[in-house]
Amino acid sequence: MSNRRADKDFVTISEPMTLVTDYALGTLAELCALLLLKHNRTLRQRSVRLWACALFATALASYLGGTYHGFQRMLSAPVASVLWTATTLAMGVASFFLLAAALTAAFSGQDRRWLIGGAALKLAIYAAWMLGHDEFRFVIYDYGSTLAILLLLLIAGRTTGLSGHRAYIASGILVSIAAAGVQQSGVRLHRHFNHNDLMHVIQMAGVWLFYLGGARLRDAGGTSGSQP
Repeated sequence: MSNRRADKDFVTISEPMTLVTDYALGTLAELCALLLLKHNRTLRQRSVRLWACALFATALASYLGGTYHGFQRMLSAPVASVLWTATTLAMGVASFFLLAAALTAAFSGQDRRWLIGGAALKLAIYAAWMLGHDEFRFVIYDYGSTLAILLLLLIAGRTTGLSGHRAYIASGILVSIAAAGVQQSGVRLHRHFNHNDLMHVIQMAGVWLFYLGGARLRDAGGTSGSQP
């Protein structure tokens, strides 16, 4: 009896490497967000603050996703379902703040308000859809559409910022696209290092590039601040 009780109480990690890489990605995103907020204390740029919010939401999604992958065998089906849904919704929030930050750096006045309202509507539609669906490809579709819009703004030269902001953000977008491609490919380097793990490692580089680019963003119609 005691042996059976010990087996029942033993903590089993379903996907240990996915948990570790997800938590590592979340930690990096959280630290980058905190650095952005610290840097923005004197600059007071709304675009930088929104960019930091995007990284905080990314961190939350990573922590939730890592917990889901790591402990799903120990969770009841309803709890696991809620945890996964929360993960996908957090990614939607990250996508929204990323787009809102870019729009703030590209437009001002009434145009900015209308466009951010459109981004909020996009988030609402995504959230409603994900409440009834759990495939990760829908997360990629939503986040990918935000990256596509952001890339178009960069190519058009709409975003305002210090020297290098477009190069860093564009590089972060390309790395993120590569990470999504790896995740969808199902490739694995080792039986204990699957496509999700590889995606997280690649995306860490993307988060760092996003941090470097986001720190250089400036609100459209405002004045540029000092180099970070």
